[in-house]
Amino acid sequence: MPLTDQQLRQELLNYGETVPPITQRNREQLRARLEQLRSRTRSPTKSSPSRTRANISTTTHSRPKHGLIELSDSETDTSSAEYSTLRRPGRETHIQTRSIAVGRDSDRSNTLPISTVAVDVEQSIARHRREIQQLIDSARDRTRAASANMSSEQYEPSKTITSTRPNSMTSSRYTPSIKTDLKKMIKQPSWFNRLRQTIELFWKTNKNVITDVLKALFVGLILACGLIVLKNKLGDIIPRHKGITCTPDNATDCDDMIPIINSLRKHLQIRLGEVECRFRPKNERHVTKPEINKYLDDKGFKFESNSEERWKTLITYILDKPVDDILVLNNQNEQVQDINSAHKLAATEGIHSLLCRTRRSVNSVMQHLAWLVLGTTGLLALVWFIKRRSKQNEESENTYKNFIEKITNLLENQYEEHLHNPEVKPWLAISHIRDMLIPVQDRKRLKNLWERAKKQISEHESRIRAESQLIHGEEFEVWRWIQPRSSNPSPTRQQRTESPHNSNEESYVYMPPDVGLTECLKLRNFFDPNGVADDDEIDLVVDSIQNRCATVKRIEHIGIHSIFVYLKFSSKEAAAQGFHLLNNWKYHGRQIIAKYLRLERYHEHFPEALESSST
Repeated sequence: MPLTDQQLRQELLNYGETVPPITQRNREQLRARLEQLRSRTRSPTKSSPSRTRANISTTTHSRPKHGLIELSDSETDTSSAEYSTLRRPGRETHIQTRSIAVGRDSDRSNTLPISTVAVDVEQSIARHRREIQQLIDSARDRTRAASANMSSEQYEPSKTITSTRPNSMTSSRYTPSIKTDLKKMIKQPSWFNRLRQTIELFWKTNKNVITDVLKALFVGLILACGLIVLKNKLGDIIPRHKGITCTPDNATDCDDMIPIINSLRKHLQIRLGEVECRFRPKNERHVTKPEINKYLDDKGFKFESNSEERWKTLITYILDKPVDDILVLNNQNEQVQDINSAHKLAATEGIHSLLCRTRRSVNSVMQHLAWLVLGTTGLLALVWFIKRRSKQNEESENTYKNFIEKITNLLENQYEEHLHNPEVKPWLAISHIRDMLIPVQDRKRLKNLWERAKKQISEHESRIRAESQLIHGEEFEVWRWIQPRSSNPSPTRQQRTESPHNSNEESYVYMPPDVGLTECLKLRNFFDPNGVADDDEIDLVVDSIQNRCATVKRIEHIGIHSIFVYLKFSSKEAAAQGFHLLNNWKYHGRQIIAKYLRLERYHEHFPEALESSST
């Protein structure tokens, strides 16, 4: 029965062995060591019993100098039960360990020389150093693998076999606790922390020196600024006491006039800039003679002669040099070239202050922005107006076409209604059509469209004729539908037309029928052109015509001349009805052809028809 880990440890301790933590890797070696110790104990020795007992006693109570030293990379110790379940039957377990085993051979003596012990100690120290270095290298390899996202793969550190003694192979593995300790040991501060520590150390060491240098630089900067200001304003602070000796005769050759002209030019440019920026009124654009003399006195430009000589010298220099950016003016602000007429000076270009330039820039930006907004607004308004106008024109065109279509449909429907009911009025008043199509509130707005549609119908529509009719004693303009129709007219499309803007209001107006051109018709193909018609045939034709036109009011006269039949109706409307009934009519296999005949022509053939019309 195999021993448990605890029993195995106790047995080895009884033999005086140093027992490391028992793991899967060293369990078999420890069991083999125990068997070796047991076999040595059972084997006979040549020494005396007392010596054997002394050795046993020594082995039992004293710790030997040499034993099994082992490092394992197992993370946890495993009991014998766990080990028995983990081991697969029929498969040999390969245990890789690195150890320095110093066997207790019975042949070797119990004591070694001092030099041998020292060598063993040095080798042990060197071996431990190599093992620690290998652990550090393995920890670095694992850190690099983790940074490269290789944590999913199992990492196995490289195995380095170092021969310390003949026939002895060793390998190193490490536990997680050792790896964590090594990471803590090799962790270095970041570059930022190192830089901060360096700066803090430098500041603590040289704090006083740095403060003194900064103070000296600040004081030197103040002194330099003061010297620059003092140099520029020296003439203003310390006025000149020595008089200027320039005269009108040597003004152009006198060097003392140069600073005077420069100072005066700057003063005139500043004045012009203030006027342009509206800090001064426009009438102060030109500087007068008293103002210039006062300015020169304030600046310390005093001549040995009087102020009048200074003025003449100044004007002479400006005109003779010449100074192009300074204008010499008279009292009327006109440029002159005469010294005696000069009373004012002015600059050609102004110097603007920072406030002036800022305000001018803001005004310019605002002006451009205003123009931009105005232009954008105008463009948008123009686009909106064009779109609105286009939409209005489209609506107007649709309304105009709708008027034409509705008027045509009204007249055409009235024509068909009149064919079926002769009592229906054959015409339609134009004003009443307008009232039907356009509501009262829209008549003013749609007046132009109505007039356009009215003109189109009256002048360019060949199917409709405009004429005048009496309605209740008053004369109105009406429209009639006059397009010829076939003998089989289409059924009535609309029996009654209601007002488009009031569906509840009944209208008495119907579509007008076709109106004949005259009251007379001429008919062909009733008789055979090659034969002579007798009375019976003529009576049959007359009866057939009367039966065919029984619904027409009315036929006033029927005449036969040669092979043609002539009809006279009571009105043009009746003639139109007869035309549509008789034209293209099939009579005994022959197609009857009808056409209108002028009334005068009819009376030439049949004078007796005049009496029928009178009756």
